[in-house]
Amino acid sequence: MKTIHLFQFKDSVSLKIPFFKESYGLETLNELMEYDLMNTEKVTECIIETDDDFIFEDTSRDDLLKMCQNAQETVEHYFATAVGDEDIL
Repeated sequence: MKTIHLFQFKDSVSLKIPFFKESYGLETLNELMEYDLMNTEKVTECIIETDDDFIFEDTSRDDLLKMCQNAQETVEHYFATAVGDEDIL
């Protein structure tokens, strides 16, 4: 068995965190609440135990989403996507 980290953003799953700039990451719930008028997106990091022979590219999107739903541990990452009328993606 091996541990892998999958990143779920909406209905997609990837091995790397999506295209958000790390500098726009929000560290705490207080920051998220502080910027109530800011648009944010959530990326869920799913920590999963899988077989040693697991191959991400050979796994269907539906199966990857199911793996994320059954993850033993998840970490939510929030990213600012816009402040007021200004997009920062």
